[in-house]
Amino acid sequence: MKRLPFALRRPGPPRRLRVTREGKWFLLITVGVGAAAINTGNNMLYLALSMNLSLIILSGVLSEWCIRGVSVRVRHAAEAFASRDSLLAVTCLCREKTLPALSLSCTLAIDGVPCVVRFPTVPSGGSVTRVVTYRPARRGAVSQASGAIATLFPFALFEKSADIAGDVSLLVYPCPGEGEGEDRAAEDGAPAEGAATAGRPGPSIRGVRDHKPADPVRDIHWKASARLGRWMVKEREKESAPVAEVRLELPAPTPEIERAVSRACALVLRWEREGRPYRLLAGDRLLAGPADAGRRAKALSALALLSPDGTARPGPGGRPA
Repeated sequence: MKRLPFALRRPGPPRRLRVTREGKWFLLITVGVGAAAINTGNNMLYLALSMNLSLIILSGVLSEWCIRGVSVRVRHAAEAFASRDSLLAVTCLCREKTLPALSLSCTLAIDGVPCVVRFPTVPSGGSVTRVVTYRPARRGAVSQASGAIATLFPFALFEKSADIAGDVSLLVYPCPGEGEGEDRAAEDGAPAEGAATAGRPGPSIRGVRDHKPADPVRDIHWKASARLGRWMVKEREKESAPVAEVRLELPAPTPEIERAVSRACALVLRWEREGRPYRLLAGDRLLAGPADAGRRAKALSALALLSPDGTARPGPGGRPA
């Protein structure tokens, strides 16, 4: 899956200011000290009043310095499926700051789904990434994202915040159907298997090659790995294998196409785990074939952006799918 990030840019002033519970007590004490100083004329009370007012001004200056120049970047940390818990990688960047940012909290709304991420400290000129869970409500490109960056620094008397907004580039895959693992007939847009053939790994070993992340552990060639000092896997001869086929009959009513897309997503995930070749079609249009590079991401992206009339919706950021 292409994990396309989007940046949330701080548009600048105005700021919002919220008085915390501690801040309310501090303001009440300040008003009381001021009233006592005026009534008694005591210089020590005037000194205490001036110190309290100075702390309020200092708090405003330091909090503004803390959130200025801060930006947020969001991407999917793993494949995101609708109606299932997914992972967001939220990165706070301070590349334009000469001093670190402290006590930051970022409140995001990703397509209406709220998410709060806290950053105790972000080094100057650097970034910090947090991974949080969220549950997207629907498949497709995320169309709305907004949020706010806030800080309680330095005395937690006031919370200063500023709105952030940016260009969206996130894609949510369909929710796999409940019937995952079952082959169904091609009725009303349901998936079906074809009878074509394609190559798949056979029992005969032809040689060894470097290990790739997608290679199963059972294919590791232990002797070659020990001899060369790096992971090597067995390279097998190709043999003929039937190609499974997922065909969606379009156009179709929205409820039916959503059920069909969900079942097709479940079958694609199952066949990917089994290493089985397949092709995905919307009517007579080929969406993904057994020889395609990045077949898994291509098939799931096509299902995520498929509309009931058979056309592809705009992809992340409004780009064509």
